[in-house]
Amino acid sequence: MNIRKSDGTLQAFNGQKIERALERAQVDHAITKRILEELPRFVRPGTSTQEIHQRVLHMLEQEDPVGAARYHLKHAMFDLGPSGYPFEEYVSQLLQAYGWKTQVSKEVWGQCVDHEIDVYAEREDEIRAIEAKYRNRPGGRVDIKVALYVHARHLDLAAKDANVQGALFTNTSFTRSARQYGECVGMKMKGWNYPQDNGIAKYIEQKQLYPVTVFSSLPGRSVKRFTKDGIVMAHQLCELPATSASDYQLSEHTFTQLQEHARNLCQKHS
Repeated sequence: MNIRKSDGTLQAFNGQKIERALERAQVDHAITKRILEELPRFVRPGTSTQEIHQRVLHMLEQEDPVGAARYHLKHAMFDLGPSGYPFEEYVSQLLQAYGWKTQVSKEVWGQCVDHEIDVYAEREDEIRAIEAKYRNRPGGRVDIKVALYVHARHLDLAAKDANVQGALFTNTSFTRSARQYGECVGMKMKGWNYPQDNGIAKYIEQKQLYPVTVFSSLPGRSVKRFTKDGIVMAHQLCELPATSASDYQLSEHTFTQLQEHARNLCQKHS
């Protein structure tokens, strides 16, 4: 049976992919087994991968809300928008957790002109001038034009300060030509799973740095208010007082439950 991918192409339905995703989300084997047994009832020829994801997520939320949040991670990154600023803030905080000192939207002079850097990161004698390209849909890959621009900016910045190195981050993936160009010129690039098994996904899971949007039941209006206040990480929810519920248009019960899920999700975060 063929299902429809995010780019519109068809591929054979493969339950093993879902099984691996649930395993990565640390879902109990018994729950995974029940989901895989029930799922084929809802899959028809032409069913989209997004529809399948939503069905699995719905079933999972009934039995393991924290596992559901982990499973929803990749899709949650698309919900950080609609603007690119929350993703820039997210990248900034992600890097801070790995020992970088960061600034968002910093103006830096190169040899020829000044540049607005999405995320300016420093660690010891390393400096990264990061272009953070946010996409709000799975098929929105970053192409060669962006890679060319980032490298040109890097050359201008490095001509003034040799310690500065341009870098390109995205919550999705790169086109083949963008990857080839980046590898050829030695550009630092981070996509969802690029370099393979060492992309942004790995950096998130290693330190439980989940975005606040992993909780799919969180209303968009609340997400907008959270991100406006710089709250882009799930673990930040645990630091808010219980009286904050109304500030984010949530009931006290919903907010308390959200904080409990966030604590369980990020219990290894420190």
